[in-house]
Amino acid sequence: MKKIYLLIFVVLLCSVQTALAQRAVTGTVSSESNNEPLIGATVVVTGTTNGVTTDLNGKFEISVPENATSLSVSFVGFTSKDVVITGINTIAITLEEGSELQEVVVVGYTTQKKQDLTGSVAVVELNPVKNNSSGNVMQALQGRVPGMYIEKTGSPNGANSRILIRGANTLGNNDPLYVIDGIPTTRPEVFQNMNPATIESIQVLKDASAESIYGARASNGVVIVTTKNGGYTGDKVYFQFNSSVAAQSEKSQRFKMLSSADRGRALWQASVNDKQDPVGGYGDIYEFNWNKDFNNPVLNSVAVKPLVGGDPNTPAGNTNWQDVMYKTGIITQNDLTASFGSRKSSIEINLGQLKNTGMLRFTNYDRLSGSINAITRAFNDRAKFGVNLRIANSNETLQSTDIGGAPTPGLAVTLAPTIPVYQKDGVTYAGASGGGYSDRNNPLHMQDVAKWNNTNRLSTFGNIFLEIEPIKNLFFKTNLGADKATFSNKVISPTFTEGAFNRTTNSLSFDNNQYLSITWSNTLRYNWDLNDNNHLKFLVGTEYIKTDLDFQFTKKEGFALQTEDYFTLSAGTGNTTASGGSTGHRLLSQFGRMDYNFSDKYLVALTIRRDGSSRFGSDNRYGIFPAASIGWRLDKEGFMASQKLFSELKVRVGVGRVGNQQIGDLARFGLFDTRYGTTLAQVSGGFFEQYYNIGTAYSLSGANTGTLPSGFVQTQAANSTLKWETTDEINTGLDFALLGNKIFGSFDYFTRKTTGILITPPVASALGEGQTKAVNGASKSNRGWEFVLGYRGGSKSDLKYNIVTNFTHFRDKITELPENVRPAYAGNLVNTILGHSQFDIFGYQTNGIFQNQGEVDAHAQQVGAGPGRIRYVDINGDKKIDDLDRTWIGTTLPALEYGVRIDLEYKNFDLSVFGSGIAGREGFDNYTFFNNFIRGRENVGPGVFGAWTAQNPSSRIPALSLTDNNGEARTSDYFILNTSYFKLRNVQLGYSLNPKSVFTRLRFFAMGDNLFWLKDKLFLGPDPERTDINAIPVPRSFTFGVNASF
Repeated sequence: MKKIYLLIFVVLLCSVQTALAQRAVTGTVSSESNNEPLIGATVVVTGTTNGVTTDLNGKFEISVPENATSLSVSFVGFTSKDVVITGINTIAITLEEGSELQEVVVVGYTTQKKQDLTGSVAVVELNPVKNNSSGNVMQALQGRVPGMYIEKTGSPNGANSRILIRGANTLGNNDPLYVIDGIPTTRPEVFQNMNPATIESIQVLKDASAESIYGARASNGVVIVTTKNGGYTGDKVYFQFNSSVAAQSEKSQRFKMLSSADRGRALWQASVNDKQDPVGGYGDIYEFNWNKDFNNPVLNSVAVKPLVGGDPNTPAGNTNWQDVMYKTGIITQNDLTASFGSRKSSIEINLGQLKNTGMLRFTNYDRLSGSINAITRAFNDRAKFGVNLRIANSNETLQSTDIGGAPTPGLAVTLAPTIPVYQKDGVTYAGASGGGYSDRNNPLHMQDVAKWNNTNRLSTFGNIFLEIEPIKNLFFKTNLGADKATFSNKVISPTFTEGAFNRTTNSLSFDNNQYLSITWSNTLRYNWDLNDNNHLKFLVGTEYIKTDLDFQFTKKEGFALQTEDYFTLSAGTGNTTASGGSTGHRLLSQFGRMDYNFSDKYLVALTIRRDGSSRFGSDNRYGIFPAASIGWRLDKEGFMASQKLFSELKVRVGVGRVGNQQIGDLARFGLFDTRYGTTLAQVSGGFFEQYYNIGTAYSLSGANTGTLPSGFVQTQAANSTLKWETTDEINTGLDFALLGNKIFGSFDYFTRKTTGILITPPVASALGEGQTKAVNGASKSNRGWEFVLGYRGGSKSDLKYNIVTNFTHFRDKITELPENVRPAYAGNLVNTILGHSQFDIFGYQTNGIFQNQGEVDAHAQQVGAGPGRIRYVDINGDKKIDDLDRTWIGTTLPALEYGVRIDLEYKNFDLSVFGSGIAGREGFDNYTFFNNFIRGRENVGPGVFGAWTAQNPSSRIPALSLTDNNGEARTSDYFILNTSYFKLRNVQLGYSLNPKSVFTRLRFFAMGDNLFWLKDKLFLGPDPERTDINAIPVPRSFTFGVNASF
């Protein structure tokens, strides 16, 4: 028996020694078409997870078992290859450009080949967006990702105004979930602040079968970002340096407005049309020389009076406020990346700097960022430990408002030109005084007095993880991450005098908050290959998320000195205001996934997630979100073997459910507030403020006159039955590649239904006090399609080119909404918002302009109607124009979004051209409002000189009038016009060098953004993308830069 035991021990010892015996294999990976090294290609021992990535020269070194026979090599955009290494220690590998379906993508706690996906996942092509002028990766994705709709402005901080994935699925927050290195966040700035040089891949999960693994937070789509960790560099340190400088200008977006004298002419014409003496309204501004005959008025001349309001220190001007307020903005970006990697460990360190001087004067944005990504392997790659950490610190001073709350970009368009920028000393800011002016301030002055304002954002985001493989194909991973943000907004409001206006009390205010979200996830994966045809993958996991927010507001008034350094809270001697609080929520989740692959032909994926949220009561705390999807790779079928057309062909069908908990941390609780002499201005604005209590609180017993020592009122009613909002979706898709992968693309069709939408309609309590109550009270439906088509050409010649197009359509509508909340949305009593989107526009239809009194008499009763006035359509045929004649006249979301990208390479040159557009969208044309109508206190455009008269009956511009008795400022299709457009968004030309020393690669590039656009001729504004004159317009920019590797 002892001999048997000894024999077994010897056999086991030999087996272990054989298993542990290793050898090193080195080599290079390059492109078959041009022999250029492929940086970051993945090289793994076939059938294992033991792998490395190639360095900046395409080189690799990997330890393999003595009995290993082959390596599997893959790279994005190239066909994967298995190469034999039996008896070989050095090898040169070439890959052929291939189908995008070969890519490996992240799909939620795991990875898959794109050819095996059964859900709708968009893989973002990163090369075109690595260099972008705004410093915001998300902005660079506008129009590039099918199903993702992005709106933006020209704000120097590069923030987006709206991001939608497959439309609006709820009535509240529609922002997607971001998952960065496995850690989720709902803060878009985490992704927007990332340096593109540190990003390895970006995937967008769009349908419920792909999203459901993220359960309660995935109803608006998921953006998955994976960062680089250095890779193998042959024990050398490699550097990547990117630097660029960009010039931005909004001149192409400017409105053409009247000069001082021309504005006087327009005001005279409008006054005499109204049978009013223009001197009565504007005699303090202009000298009108006319014949005083209202029946046959003739203007001989108009002159601007030399002084504003008679002030000898303020000579009248002829100010182009857009010229005054804007300048060329300069953006500088620099980032340095250092990478080091051995066979066991790698690290990548990145430092980035961005500075935007702003186009609007006295605005700026500065950001410093850094990241560290490291990974180490042990025990023959059976254990991996990694760290990812990124920090971004930014300071910004953005657009301001005047003392009446008017934003300065809008004032740059509308302020009267007769107001000069400065008084005659050239230093003191001038302002309006005397009759005929609005109560608006000098916008340059407002930006100047706000120059000490500053918003600081400090963001720390990172994770540490450990992954072990205790037995073959069984992987356990624990991942601990943190998302920490500090926000501090300082507002200094000094006293000033400007014309007839002044601020008499100075103040300093701080708005601070601290946000911290901790995520701990644990997953167990097992890959089970039953035989050559049957392959299973299992994933189970748990996740715990703890989120807390602390906020505080402090304001102090009364400062003796007005210097930036003196404005500290302790220096104020006047009133003090202080408020603050804390909130937070918890999320505990369990999830699982199973993937089945039969013969690489039939694919099945099943997922389920159970989320428990502290935002809901104990009876409805948990929600279950299942999904299932199947795929059929027809190209692998025997009946397709002889055909030459399709190289890839796959059909997908998926169903699933995702959730939404964006209702606030305290929505289920009853809330009370103190109200001692509260005014309407002190409560938050919006539709529901009419239901809030102001004044002094009622007695809790309902007695007395409302005076109560406690002074509490109930502002929110409790709802213990509040539960998850759920979205059910069906998605069908087709992935294809033709003619040896030269033509490729995909098509998806989806339908969504969201129920139990979380809303807060107003209710009345037993005591008659106004309050709100969160309920599951609405439903929506959404359907649409996405189509991608691309062509890859010239892979065997010096000239290579790719053309990729994408098209997206979605349409959402509200199917259920409680009656008591409908007044908060567009619609009226007989034509409600049901069947329409919250982004649809409700207003009047027009039918030209009345030409004579006979047309007025024959029309329905319309208050203010007359020759030269807009004619409104009597929708309901009751012979009168009133609120019941309003109808749906458009939507601010497009019916179609599309993009086209052309990439060309010729020897050392590369050229990328990208354009995108939208169709089927309507919106308010600001310039029609300011160009076609006279404004008594604001400047207008030259279109007013083409207004309707009896001698000019063909004009579509109504007769000039200062009274607007016809109510022509109402929402109507006169202003709601086609805002479709196509923009040449980006053109980039590069030239690459391969130096023999110092640098391993050197690329110089020039880039232009928003170079030109096409729009509907009836849209009078310069750019349909500029939907708000109170926001800084999207600029045209030119960038020059260098990408260097050494």
